[in-house]
Amino acid sequence: MTEYELVDTFYSIAVLSDQLMGSFITLLFAFLVASYLVSDKLDRRMTIVVITLYSFMAFRYVMLYYNVSGDVATLADVLMQRRIEPGSSLGWLEIQDGISWVNAGTTGAMFFGFAASIVFFFYTRHHRSE
Repeated sequence: MTEYELVDTFYSIAVLSDQLMGSFITLLFAFLVASYLVSDKLDRRMTIVVITLYSFMAFRYVMLYYNVSGDVATLADVLMQRRIEPGSSLGWLEIQDGISWVNAGTTGAMFFGFAASIVFFFYTRHHRSE
């Protein structure tokens, strides 16, 4: 790949990563609002259906984000390696170290958000039905 293609691919994948995070947050907050409004009105079967569907979609977004962010980290390493090669025109490009740690932390935060939303669902279900 040319240097231009590498940089373009890096930023395209980074944008995809951000879009996945935005979609996950949208799903998370939609579930929180729905939990607050209707969790106490659902019977046991519908609760299982709602939790299962939400869990599937949330897990899907987390795994997609994890995979895409891994691609971003790998491509960042390739770009930084190319940057230091003689004759490279990537001297202007500055990608900070630690992108893998940021991605791992973000994925962990997504898992935590998912778990907290499930706890919130059952908390509101229990306290509103009293």
